[in-house]
Amino acid sequence: MKRTVISLLCYFCIFACNAQIPVSGKVSQEKMLERFLSYVKIESQSIDESSMTSFPMTEGQREIAKFIYNEVKGFGGKDVKVTLSDDYYVYIDIPSNIKKNVPSVLFMAHMDVTPEVPGKGIKPIVHRNYDGGDICLPGGITISPNNPQCAHLKDLTGKTIVTSDGTTLLGADDKTGCAILVTMVEELIKNPKFKHGRVMVCLSQNEDIGRAADRYDPKAFVDKPDVVVDIDGGDYGKMSIANFTAIGQTYYFKGNDIHPAERYADALAAATYFMGLVPPEMHPSARDGKDGYIHCYSLAKHVTPKGDTIKTDFDVKVRLRYFDKEEGAYQKQLMEENLKKVQAAFPFVEAKKTDDKMQYESIAYSLPDYTITICHYKTSS
Repeated sequence: MKRTVISLLCYFCIFACNAQIPVSGKVSQEKMLERFLSYVKIESQSIDESSMTSFPMTEGQREIAKFIYNEVKGFGGKDVKVTLSDDYYVYIDIPSNIKKNVPSVLFMAHMDVTPEVPGKGIKPIVHRNYDGGDICLPGGITISPNNPQCAHLKDLTGKTIVTSDGTTLLGADDKTGCAILVTMVEELIKNPKFKHGRVMVCLSQNEDIGRAADRYDPKAFVDKPDVVVDIDGGDYGKMSIANFTAIGQTYYFKGNDIHPAERYADALAAATYFMGLVPPEMHPSARDGKDGYIHCYSLAKHVTPKGDTIKTDFDVKVRLRYFDKEEGAYQKQLMEENLKKVQAAFPFVEAKKTDDKMQYESIAYSLPDYTITICHYKTSS
């Protein structure tokens, strides 16, 4: 869960510099670092529009997709297929260079970064040979191993850490994944001595607004991969075999601006009442580990498809997150009951749910049994 700017700075910036590509050692790490620094300087924040059926795209998202596409095309490689889709997804298909029939692998990462915190004018700072103490950033933020969110810094003495200047996010979620995978692709193409089966890579868009799967082209690789690995996480050296199921909801509250003594429809009051009906114990700040939560994370004036803002109408965006299907059913039922309470309390406000979108399900629901064995397997360093 990406709760704060600090967690983004602490968690996702360290992985890029410590990831291991078992071909060229330190050379690959330096390549990844340089590549990562070039990626984060491209402002590729996604936009969280009210409609969950839209697929908004910023110029920065287009820029990073074209940048990576041209970069990978420059690697050459016999029979390597590199595609930039109309939705600015980058697909890379590297054929097997062995005769033995082995499972194909699809690696995935995303090029966009979250729109929830400032992300313009990112200035990455490289801290080499970290001394284990506090990291004081120019923007007035101190990253400390004494902070529970950054306690893992205690294990990174002597490592290279990258942060922003403290005024913006870093964008390491998930440009670390992109840097790792592009470096892996370069190594596979330029080092034919490294034997491998078929390797596919998909770099997607709009993952941080829950829509990465919307424009994934299942025909991009013709055949379905046997194994899919998502390079998008926080803990170095660990693989996840479960994630929360994510559902996005949008609720619309339509009011009017007539005199309060008339049939006044106060959509703002109705929307805030609706948000307040979520029990405090269900808020993400009160949950931990595999506890599910309900997060009303946005209250904004309604914007029409033409871009006009309606000052009397409001949208509330909600995140439902859960590991357990029964808990998910309870969350949905609770939100339906809360909507009915609002409709009864504010009879002149039109209150309704306009979007309910499954953004992704827990991979634990569909993983084969052998996956756990694979995830616990450790290679020698």
